[in-house]
Amino acid sequence: MTDHPTPDTLGQFILGQLAATEMRDIAWHLLNGCAHCQQTTSTLWEPADSFEDPEILALAPGEGNEEDRGDGYDVVLDRVFEKVVVTEAVFAEQRAQGRSLLAELLQVPAERQHLMVVNCQRFRTRVLCDLLVEESHETGFQSPWRAVELARLAVLLADRLTAGECGGGDVQESLRARAWAQLGNAHRINSNLAEAESALAVAEELLQGGRVGFFDRARVLALLASLRRAQERFAEALQLFDRVVVIYKKLGQWNLLGRTLLQKSLVCGEAGNGETEMTLLRQALDLLDPQTDPRLFLAARHNLINALHESGRSREAFALLFHTRPLYLKMGDRMNLLKLRWLEGRVAAGLQRLEQAEAAFREVREAYAGLGLDYDAALASLDLASLYAVQGRAADLLRVAEETLAVFQARNVHREALAALLILCRAARSDQAGAGLVRQVSELLKRARNNPDLQISTVS
Repeated sequence: MTDHPTPDTLGQFILGQLAATEMRDIAWHLLNGCAHCQQTTSTLWEPADSFEDPEILALAPGEGNEEDRGDGYDVVLDRVFEKVVVTEAVFAEQRAQGRSLLAELLQVPAERQHLMVVNCQRFRTRVLCDLLVEESHETGFQSPWRAVELARLAVLLADRLTAGECGGGDVQESLRARAWAQLGNAHRINSNLAEAESALAVAEELLQGGRVGFFDRARVLALLASLRRAQERFAEALQLFDRVVVIYKKLGQWNLLGRTLLQKSLVCGEAGNGETEMTLLRQALDLLDPQTDPRLFLAARHNLINALHESGRSREAFALLFHTRPLYLKMGDRMNLLKLRWLEGRVAAGLQRLEQAEAAFREVREAYAGLGLDYDAALASLDLASLYAVQGRAADLLRVAEETLAVFQARNVHREALAALLILCRAARSDQAGAGLVRQVSELLKRARNNPDLQISTVS
């Protein structure tokens, strides 16, 4: 087999519902100690070297005589079945208890949540910590600030759990690294790069002890690479992603390899290498499974559509967007729907469907403003201003520029972004704000969001 079993496939394996060859392949995969499967199913099976007959384990799928291997594999399968049947129930019960604790925790105010995690012994479980990390990751797509709060709870719990409560020192260190890395990533999503750097530094330091498992090591390195991308330290980001690629290839984690190629493509795109970006995105899409990870598959499709549009191939982008639209609707969360609407506006602008683009940009700007995401609202406003510049609608352009400037002044945000918007407003007042200037200001705002030291010498 080329990848680790999905939960559904593992369930079919437990029930003996797969073909004989698939049963043997999965048994071999489990007995070889797949790091991901060990992480997700804990102690569901015995290590490969605990079985007495080395000749059985020496025969990988596709090797040796099929009849000779059959009896030996039957013995191995019987033992795996026995172990899985007994421990699966325990694992399922632990997850159910963890979900119950998580639901109880989320029903009370944030201050109370911290007290419960610190003072109540029944909340001191590894499973609850895992669920908090997962919940933080998922919440980031809906409410980035809430993702930070959940990650803080995960860190608070992870740092208080003992090795015994975690099931061993190595598991404890992996859990701490995972929680701190998620906190750093949540801060990154909120554009708080200083806090993101601090949290990820803790996670990175935990890697130095050599006790963090390969799966979590790759996770930390990938999130650190995403931070380096946000900091525009592109060479470092690419090096980190290359290290993650090596780990996932060794572990046979093809879906996670696809995710890494997707993340690496973002670095190439922001570094100005659009062709490599699209190549990596297509490779990622070949590896990603839309059934097991639809959100990730959609993200890769979204980025490829945007890259096609940015390269001037808006017709291709439109065709792919048409076929991808049902995936956005199926996902259904508000942030993805906003991304869809924004992308529809950009592709419509590329096809000179200016009325459609204007309606989309207006909707996106108002929605982001309503969510308190002023920076995203400002970027949508500049897309709107770009349309007005192309159409020669100087009064509308000035109005949008001044509204955006007023929001930034009220929030006391990045001074270079304010300076760029002032330049745009002055140009608009004298009817000198062309589409080129609007694009320059828009690009600067995108970069200034994560780079406090950015200068505006190129804006003129």
